[in-house]
Amino acid sequence: MTRNWVATLVILSLVGIVLLSGCTSQPSTPQTTTIPTGSSAQQTQSIGDITVKPTTQVTIPVTGVFVKVSYLGSFNGTYGMKNAMQQVRNSGVRVYEIINATGDVTATFSKLDGSAKHDISVELWKNGKSLTSATNSTPFGKVSISYKV
Repeated sequence: MTRNWVATLVILSLVGIVLLSGCTSQPSTPQTTTIPTGSSAQQTQSIGDITVKPTTQVTIPVTGVFVKVSYLGSFNGTYGMKNAMQQVRNSGVRVYEIINATGDVTATFSKLDGSAKHDISVELWKNGKSLTSATNSTPFGKVSISYKV
């Protein structure tokens, strides 16, 4: 009689472990969260440990001097004027302001990965107009611009 109780307890314990571990559940579908941004909405999709977010449109201000860097992966670089260079490390599309920009402005950015599928690009903007740009698609590619504003 004791042996039957022990066997029953072991079987029930194993069934409980299987149920708690989720082995009997259906595969989960990716979770989608809608995040309102102005008049349109973005969707963030989670697949396992990876979150995929759509990029947003970047607007260049109509007054001032700005450097726009675009790269899907990670990049690092410097931008600014000779005695006031700024260092950054980021990814995606980023816009950096160069305050009180006069004279020669330079910007140099590099990919931090070996991708040859995506370009890294840098643009110099002044008062809403593009002045110069450069693009590179090589692995660990580097882009540089220099312009007198």
